[in-house]
Amino acid sequence: MDCLNNFIFRDEDRIVEKIKHFLDSGKEKIHLVLDFDRTLTESQNKLGENVSTWEILKTHLPQNFQEGYQALYNKYRPLELKNVMSLSDAVTWWEGILNLYKMNKLRCSDIANDIETRIPIRACVKELFKICEEKNIPIIIISAGIKDVIEMWCQKFSIKPSIILSTKLIFDSKGYIKGWDRSSLIHVLNKKEKGHKQIGKMRESRPNTILVGDSVSDARMVSGDENVLRIIVDDPRTDDELDEEFYKDMFSKFDLVIRNKSLCPVIDIVKLF
Repeated sequence: MDCLNNFIFRDEDRIVEKIKHFLDSGKEKIHLVLDFDRTLTESQNKLGENVSTWEILKTHLPQNFQEGYQALYNKYRPLELKNVMSLSDAVTWWEGILNLYKMNKLRCSDIANDIETRIPIRACVKELFKICEEKNIPIIIISAGIKDVIEMWCQKFSIKPSIILSTKLIFDSKGYIKGWDRSSLIHVLNKKEKGHKQIGKMRESRPNTILVGDSVSDARMVSGDENVLRIIVDDPRTDDELDEEFYKDMFSKFDLVIRNKSLCPVIDIVKLF
């Protein structure tokens, strides 16, 4: 299949079989599930920063609280990489950072000018959203980041996802962060379609899924095998690169690997519908 020319893969027959099944079912039976940080965005900006939705808010914290943020990262990130993080660990990590934002009365509006320059869009993302809109193929963003920042970013780049599943902040009358919607909390261990009622109906009506992420754990965002085409962008964080199991897991858990750091190869597949 010509649409696979810009991917790296191991089992072509299996991948072709999946795509043919998707095509036979029709575009009315398919949807996309995309990670956000380092999937729709570049892993590093022109300033050399590795900025996520969490980290963009971190830069507006006082120095001593930035150190507190980093201490949480240093404690829990190794557990995530080793796949030994418990549900309690994940919640403690995420809510610990959210509390730092709350204590310092950060405002999302304070980072509005940072969005375009410090959270750059990955190549071909806008084109992917455009072609999916033309073909009426829904796109769901599932992120363990901050929904409010993602919404600002999408607006900045004129991107319109069907659903954004991510942690939602709560603001007071002056626009300061005063908490978060606990029912919306998405962390690395519950970052998945399954169990979220708001997208359950879509999965029922559109059971075939093209999943795109940047980390090995993103493979779990959608359950299933024959009806899920899993794609990973090979653009790892520094600590991922140091993990000797990263590339082994990447090829075992994903059908297709993008090495050119662009989402143009995903467009080649969507054009088939």
